[in-house]
Amino acid sequence: MRRYIIRAVGKAKEPWQKEAVSEYEKRLKPFAKIDVTEIPEGSAGAKKPDEQKTRTKEAGSLLFSLPDNAFVVALDETGKNLSSEDFAKRIEKESESGRAIVFFVGGSWGLAEEVRKRADLVLSFGKETLPHILARIVLLEQLYRAETIIKGKTYHK
Repeated sequence: MRRYIIRAVGKAKEPWQKEAVSEYEKRLKPFAKIDVTEIPEGSAGAKKPDEQKTRTKEAGSLLFSLPDNAFVVALDETGKNLSSEDFAKRIEKESESGRAIVFFVGGSWGLAEEVRKRADLVLSFGKETLPHILARIVLLEQLYRAETIIKGKTYHK
């Protein structure tokens, strides 16, 4: 069984966000173990946040105590675009040896350069900038889609 670790800055606040996250986590359970860590936004409470300081603070929490040999994916609009099929193939390949796959979802100011540099893959879901909770929901849906592709289920077609 695959192991996904999602480290996401911020948390689902609105009911529809919580429902979407919960729904895709539930759909993924038969296919993979999923661990989600919500990291507080680095600028919490600041009237005028320093973007660089915020990203640096969040980076420390994102990078803290990664599993040995994990395959790390950073979500960033400057990353590589993959089709759903190619994403599924990459997930399958990287998890064959039992290694965990870690996903980083940045906050309002994006990811620090040190996080992108640590990633084995910088992945984009498009050129648009997505709110971090929406990027997390899209990630969960794409993980579910990848699992159905790998298992030959009909969700993707």
